[in-house]
Amino acid sequence: MVYYESPQVEISWNEAQQIIELTWKAFAQDAQFRTAMDKVVELAGKMNGSKVLYDNRKMSVISQEDQAWVSQNWVKRASDIQYCAVVEPEKVVAKSSLNRIVGTIDEFPYELKSFQLREDAVNWLTEMRHKVR
Repeated sequence: MVYYESPQVEISWNEAQQIIELTWKAFAQDAQFRTAMDKVVELAGKMNGSKVLYDNRKMSVISQEDQAWVSQNWVKRASDIQYCAVVEPEKVVAKSSLNRIVGTIDEFPYELKSFQLREDAVNWLTEMRHKVR
């Protein structure tokens, strides 16, 4: 079920696997980027979803402002998320942006793991079990 779509991103609920899937399609910044990230949190709350797949293969660079927003604002609101699988970007500049975000976050509220292949990321998320907090 597609939950949100824009020229930059598609966010869907994979009912069979109980996974929120975000697939970047193009460069996004400011409101485009933040809206997409907020839709993930919103969908996690609506579906009681605790697993997120970020398919970042087509992602581009993330602005410094958006990087700061993720680490200082968004992560704190992502409390429903327990597992996050990231398919690494194809572009080196995008990988660098993601690494900077990860490096600025002291403690993630979820388990984070990176993958080269989408299939491996989905398989890992499927194996993860919902934790009682």
